[in-house]
Amino acid sequence: MNPVVPQAVSTSLLQYGVVGLIALLLGYFAWTQYKRLVEKNDKLEEKVDKLQQEMMEILVEERDRMSKLITDNTTALQELQKTIVTYIVSSNRNNQNNSL
Repeated sequence: MNPVVPQAVSTSLLQYGVVGLIALLLGYFAWTQYKRLVEKNDKLEEKVDKLQQEMMEILVEERDRMSKLITDNTTALQELQKTIVTYIVSSNRNNQNNSL
């Protein structure tokens, strides 16, 4: 059996220690980046939810506004139709009276 040389053992542990330290630092970096991305994702989801809520409020307001405009338009068209019918009827009466 080969004898264990103390310098070889300490050199081996030193090399492993550096690799271990690097692995630990990389793990820490990965963990902090993961946490940062999760927080950023949460903030973006909150922002999207807020914007969706605002969009729904705007859509409801516009729907109500458009509904009122359509109602007003329908009323105006009905009045116009009555006016046209009245004009045509009175015009026909005048033409019949003039031809007699």
